[in-house]
Amino acid sequence: MFRIDLRRLILWLCLCSVLLALGNSFYASYRVQRDILLNNTLEGNRAYAAKLATTTDNFIKTIHQELAYSSRMLAGMEANPDLAVAETRRLMGQNDHFNSVLVVDPAGQVVAVDPPVTGLKGARLDSEPVQRALAFRQPSVSEPYLGVTGRWVILNSHPIFDRTGRYIGFIAGTLYLHQENALHFLLGEHYYRDGSYLYVVDRTGKLIFHPDAGRIGESVAHNPVVEDIMRGTAGERRVRNTKGVDMLTGYAVVPSTGWGLVAQRPVEGTLQRMDDLLWLTIRNTLPLMVILLICIGWLSKLIAQPLWQLARAAKQMDEQDASDRIRSVRSWYFEAAQLKRALLTGLGSIQHKMRSLRRESTTDALTALLNRRGLMRALDEFADTGLPFAVAVIDIDNFKSINDRYGHDTGDDVIRTLASLMRHGSRSNDVLGRAGGEEFTMLLPATSLEDAMRAAERLRGAMENSPNPTGGTVTISVGVSRYPDHGKDVHAVLKEADKALYHAKNSGRNLTCVAAPESPQGFHFAAKEAA
Repeated sequence: MFRIDLRRLILWLCLCSVLLALGNSFYASYRVQRDILLNNTLEGNRAYAAKLATTTDNFIKTIHQELAYSSRMLAGMEANPDLAVAETRRLMGQNDHFNSVLVVDPAGQVVAVDPPVTGLKGARLDSEPVQRALAFRQPSVSEPYLGVTGRWVILNSHPIFDRTGRYIGFIAGTLYLHQENALHFLLGEHYYRDGSYLYVVDRTGKLIFHPDAGRIGESVAHNPVVEDIMRGTAGERRVRNTKGVDMLTGYAVVPSTGWGLVAQRPVEGTLQRMDDLLWLTIRNTLPLMVILLICIGWLSKLIAQPLWQLARAAKQMDEQDASDRIRSVRSWYFEAAQLKRALLTGLGSIQHKMRSLRRESTTDALTALLNRRGLMRALDEFADTGLPFAVAVIDIDNFKSINDRYGHDTGDDVIRTLASLMRHGSRSNDVLGRAGGEEFTMLLPATSLEDAMRAAERLRGAMENSPNPTGGTVTISVGVSRYPDHGKDVHAVLKEADKALYHAKNSGRNLTCVAAPESPQGFHFAAKEAA
C-alpha cells in the first residue's frame, strides 16, 4: 500500500498553502483594484461629461451672442434688402460655427441664405422649428428635425426687431448633424480606441451626436441613462446600452439646451487592462515562486531527513550497526532529537534483553556455564578460525548413585562444585560448558595435547581431593583430544574425546584418557604416564 512520506507531505502542504495564499491574495487584489478601477472610470466619465456639458453650454451661448449681434445689425434690413445678404455672408465667413446662416421674415419666407442653396431664397419655410421661432420671438435652439434639404438640422435662432421694436423676422444659424462643424469638432475629437465614446441626446431622447453617424436622429429614450437626462438628472451608473453592451457611464445636462452628454466606456475594455495587469503580476511573481518552491523543497528535505533516517534505522534495528546508524543521524531540532534519544534507549533495552535471552539460551542455569547449544556454537566458531584447540570431555563418576543416595539437591551441589573447579583452573579464553546431566566439556584454544592432558589431570585431582557436599570422595573421568590432530572436522575431534572418556570409564574411572594421534583406537592415560 502506497503511503506518502513526510517530505512529500510537508512539500505538498507548503505548496498548497503558498498557492492558496497567493491565489487568495491575487483574487482579493484583483477584486479591490477592479472595484477601484470601475469606480474611478465611472467618476472619470461623469466628470468628463460634466466638463464637456459646460463647454457645450458655453459654445451655445457664444453662437447666440453672435446671432444677437447680427440681429441688431439687421434692424434696418427692410430699408436695405442687401443688408441681410451681407450679414449672412459675414457671419459665415467669421468662423465655422454654422453650416449655414439664413434670415427669415415674419411670414416664414427666406430673405437671405449663405451659402446659397438653389431654390431656397424666397421659399416659404413651414417646418415646426421655424414656426416655433416665429411664434415665440425669442432666442431658441430647436430639436433635431429633417430640413428641406433632407438633412438632420438643429436651428439656432434669434429674433430681429427694427429700431421701433417691431418684429421683422429672425436670423438663424444651422448645425447639420451629419456634417462637420464646430459642434462636431467639439464632441467628435473625444472618441477613443478602447471602445470609449461620447454621444449627445436632446431633451426628448433623440440622438444629436454619435460616433456612428447612421444613428443620428434615432430615439434612445428607453435607455436608463437617457431617462435620467430627460428628467434633468446628471450622474454615473453602470448600464447596458440599447445594443446590450455593458457600459460604465457618466452623464451631464447642458443647462441652456437640456441636451444630455453621455461619456461611456465598455466594462470589458476597462477590465482588459486589469486582466493584463494581473497576468503581468503573475509573470513577475513566477521567478520568486520558483525560488520559494526550491527553498520549500530544500527545507522539507532538511526537516524530513532526520525522521526518515530514524524511521529507516527503526526498520533495521535487528542489524548489528543499528545503534551506529541512529547515532549518525543529525537530529538538529527538538522533536527529532527526542525521537533519536527514545530510539537509542529502546534499542539499548532491546539489545540488552536480546543479549540476556541469547545468554540464557546458551547458558546452563545450574552452573552458569555454557549449555550444549552454547558449546556447539563455540565449536563452530573455532572451526571457522581454523586455529588448533584441545577438547576435554568430563563426566562425574557414579553420579546416579550420588543422586540415589544423597538426593538430587546434593547431586546439583556436586555439579556446581565441579563447575567452580573448572572455572578456577581455566584460562580466560578457555570455553567451559555443561553438555548435559553430569557431563562437561572444555575447549582449550591454542593448547597442545600434552598441556591439555596436564590441565585435565589437574582438574581430575582437584575434584578428587576437594571437599564436596556428599562428605565423601567424588571423582571424575576425562577424555582428551585435539584439533586437527584427531581429525579435520571439529565434531569428529569431539567424538574422539568422547571415546577417550568412555575408555577411561571402562578402565576403572577416575582417569584422564588421551586419544592417540596416530591411531584413533589407541588411548593412553595421564595418570599411568605420571606414575
